[in-house]
Amino acid sequence: MKYSDEIILKAYQSGYEYEGTRGNCAQCVLAALMDTIGGIEDNIFQAAYGLHGGTVSNGVGTCGALAGAIIAIGTRYGRDRAAFDRGEKECKNDLLARELCNKFFEVYGGLTCEKVQTAIMGRSFNMKDPEERKLYLACGGHVDKCTSVVGNAAKWTIEILNQFEE
Repeated sequence: MKYSDEIILKAYQSGYEYEGTRGNCAQCVLAALMDTIGGIEDNIFQAAYGLHGGTVSNGVGTCGALAGAIIAIGTRYGRDRAAFDRGEKECKNDLLARELCNKFFEVYGGLTCEKVQTAIMGRSFNMKDPEERKLYLACGGHVDKCTSVVGNAAKWTIEILNQFEE
């Protein structure tokens, strides 16, 4: 099923708004996709909680928005338990997730929270340090910076699905 430009825009806007008002980049991407294209169960949403801020706000792991988007793709095209038990190692998920990673490299110069923050704010922040967190917020982290990353991740996910779905 192909998704309309209206759905893609709504996903961007929802992700942007969720990140600004509720936080947790991974869950915000998933919520935006749940609202627009569905197919993500609440237990998946719940399991993504610790992926925010480069893995529980450590900043050095994978960008949470990217992680949430890859999870969303995986709910459709990831290797299921039966394929795992048969020893199958490849699935369509890899192709789609690589497309998304390529977008992150192209726009943000990398896949980590640290790289994304540097691309959008000129530096990265240690979110576990209260003073660094204040600086992050003062730089617009939850106003227009990480909000746009979340919006883009939701948007790009649907655009990539559109390329590969019938």
